[in-house]
Amino acid sequence: MDARAPDARATDAQVAEEELTALVVLARAPGIGLRSVRRLVDRHGGASEALAALRRAAPADLRGLRRGGRVPLAKTVRALGSAGERAARSLLREARAKGLRVAGYTDCGEAAYPAPLRDLPDPPTVLFGCGTGTLGSERGAGTLGSQRVIAVVGTRAASSYGLRTAYTLGGELGRWGWTVVSGMARGIDAAAHTGALDAGGRTIGVLGTGLDREYPAENRDLYRRMRSHGILLSEFEPGAPPTRSAFPRRNRVIAALARGVIVVEAGGRSGALNTADHALDLGREVLAVPGRIDDPGSVGCLRLLRQGAGLVAGVQDVFDALGWLCLEAQTSKTEEEFAPALDGSSGDARLLGALSRGPRSPDELAVGLEMPVAKVLGGLGRLELEGWVERRPGGDFAAVRRRGGR
Repeated sequence: MDARAPDARATDAQVAEEELTALVVLARAPGIGLRSVRRLVDRHGGASEALAALRRAAPADLRGLRRGGRVPLAKTVRALGSAGERAARSLLREARAKGLRVAGYTDCGEAAYPAPLRDLPDPPTVLFGCGTGTLGSERGAGTLGSQRVIAVVGTRAASSYGLRTAYTLGGELGRWGWTVVSGMARGIDAAAHTGALDAGGRTIGVLGTGLDREYPAENRDLYRRMRSHGILLSEFEPGAPPTRSAFPRRNRVIAALARGVIVVEAGGRSGALNTADHALDLGREVLAVPGRIDDPGSVGCLRLLRQGAGLVAGVQDVFDALGWLCLEAQTSKTEEEFAPALDGSSGDARLLGALSRGPRSPDELAVGLEMPVAKVLGGLGRLELEGWVERRPGGDFAAVRRRGGR
């Protein structure tokens, strides 16, 4: 419970709003790129401080900061001043009036900024979102906090094989509790989102337009479902139209949000390959679905496989590549069976449920159940003392076939 006085909380809200406004001003200033904004904000310890420093800066300092010389310096100066601030506040009011949540790079705004995006050298300064889920910047919280997020991407001109594969993968990943992220484009993207939704799973759509636009129009029903049961994200302002440069920018966000990228079907110049390149740059796993060697729509996937991408013939290949042991969904019934006898310890029940599938090492349990190793070791110690599990030669633990505690 927050013991601070109401006026202190109000002050915190005002500070957060000023910080978010400063981020919008910086993001909209012509000639200053996202990399420069990140460096400025990190250097000064916040957007408000960075904006104040820019307003005090000499023209020569601003010239050195800007990208190239195509934008007149006077235009940049005006955008950083009071006129730019008024425009930023107007934009925030417009976004909120449309029901959008706004997250800032410095974790200000109505929504938590997704922590994985900070791995980018040019992360979105401001992110707009809508839908029913949460982004969860904090580890272990919300949709992204569990780190069980995978991207499924591919060509817009998909074959029936590609559409069927994307739909099946999206559904199976959703049933196993993974969040499917894609770009809301026609073809592979739409099939993956739909598969996850039909399975009752979580899915995130990253747009190359403003969130109040439905592009392409043929995905109108999918947009409606995503607003009701998923999450839609965009770094582009409300009303922003589709442009050639917007979608490659969107692709880097898709790659950053996920632990890995699955390319289902892609021609030699597909934008999905751009997403895979971003994933490689970020150290994410890249996986590909093989296609026919005589199919032009398979050229991109076959190239990725030759370059060392993991081959995906089913969802188990995805889990193997990411080092996930599929323990969570398999053990739910066992957890319910054992939890009452374990004094309500859900963590110990999860461990025992996992071990009922066979012996596991502490490290395997930590990865498969996404639990800290220290918590796993503590739980195993308690279960061993109570006679629920036994330590095997080599360090593995196994469940003991018994009904009661000691």
